[in-house]
Amino acid sequence: MITIVKHEWHQHDRQYAIELDAELLSEIYPDLDEDEITEKLLQIEAGEIDVEEVVNDAWENDVEIEWEFQYDDCWTDRKGGYDITYKLGDESSWHTPPEEAPDTTTCTKCRWTGKNYETRTQHHRADGTVIEDYYATEEVSDHTTDVCPMCDSPVELTEEGVAEEAKRKAQKEKWAKAREEKEVEEEAVPCFSCGAMHKESELPEASGQLFCPSCNEGWVVMDMREEEKEEELVAPAWPFPEVEVLPNYPAGEYTIRIWGRTREIGVGTISKEQYEHWSDDEHEDDLSDALNESYDYDENETPENARFNHAYYEYQDVKSFWGFDEDDTHMTITDDKGEEIYEGTLEDFIYEAHGDRASRWEATEEEEELYPEHVGTGYFVMWTQGGKGSCIQTTIDTEGQEFDPRKLSYKTWDVQGSSVVHRMSYDGYELEDEGMDSGKDNWRGQWSEFSVHHNG
Repeated sequence: MITIVKHEWHQHDRQYAIELDAELLSEIYPDLDEDEITEKLLQIEAGEIDVEEVVNDAWENDVEIEWEFQYDDCWTDRKGGYDITYKLGDESSWHTPPEEAPDTTTCTKCRWTGKNYETRTQHHRADGTVIEDYYATEEVSDHTTDVCPMCDSPVELTEEGVAEEAKRKAQKEKWAKAREEKEVEEEAVPCFSCGAMHKESELPEASGQLFCPSCNEGWVVMDMREEEKEEELVAPAWPFPEVEVLPNYPAGEYTIRIWGRTREIGVGTISKEQYEHWSDDEHEDDLSDALNESYDYDENETPENARFNHAYYEYQDVKSFWGFDEDDTHMTITDDKGEEIYEGTLEDFIYEAHGDRASRWEATEEEEELYPEHVGTGYFVMWTQGGKGSCIQTTIDTEGQEFDPRKLSYKTWDVQGSSVVHRMSYDGYELEDEGMDSGKDNWRGQWSEFSVHHNG
């Protein structure tokens, strides 16, 4: 028996596998006797016969190969349309999805259980009443609670959730200890205006700038360039809120893993006839099948000029994009010893790295907007393929310098009102996806959306 691996390259790698044995080979080559089948298997295993040739022969002889889906590496942003490759594999080629992480949160009323990032955030007024549609009002709320996404009832931690919370608390205590040790070693620096000596970590901060608390008149920026010294400075409010931020970590390699809701999106041009046909109420429900090449145009008497010539992934000449939802992530960072130094969400990490400093806004940049009604004049099809689970795994080598959480940044696209992470960088260098380790890969569930648009 021989393992054959099939890769489907769209803008990402979708892998399948089969076990090719004598029985299946006999179906593909019915004219060969038992000895000839055995010999052919040996030739395939030795690489003397290209496995792609065997797959093509199966296609020509109407033998259906039931490929077993392995994984979908959606971070990879490859161009060039659609391609298929085949290769010989072995036992290590087979992908077994790991057990899904246990649910950490449960509803106190209904039977819902899930992860803490799957709960719904409820905003409250000072008197405790709920703001029903927080994002549609101008009300400001400092108090939030997590509620069940199914019935809006209070939630509580499961046994696994309690253990995870204890682990996170221990991590924060470790960070605080590391921060204290760093402050002990920190040297004082002089203010260029009054000469007073202060440790940089003790300096108050506002609007991303450091200030000297010893000057009698106003506030003097500690890190101003010479040409900025004459600018008028406004005294910030006092006292400053104490915000604990993540410390730097020793030099080495750090692995980031992120799970969440992914999206692969394309926008392509179509004809007026295609738009008019597939926007009609009678046919719009069949648009998905048509773009997935599983629609019988002849049987449904589809006009020739309304038929699609390609599958959905070929329509990306206007826009092409891959990313994962910013507000739906679970993130871990481990050091080169395998010790987990962070667990939380990507958004929380940025806040915990920068605190209330304005620099946290610089670490998240919106790169572009994608709304089908704003892509230009003409007729367009927009498609989205997505799923839930593994997003990206990437390694940062600090090259002898400390790992500084404040140097991690990402860029987003506004996709029809949703903020979607598109690129991640560390210290200005774009991070590449290495593919999630098999033991960490938990890709599951897919969803898709297809629509046609006309912009006058």
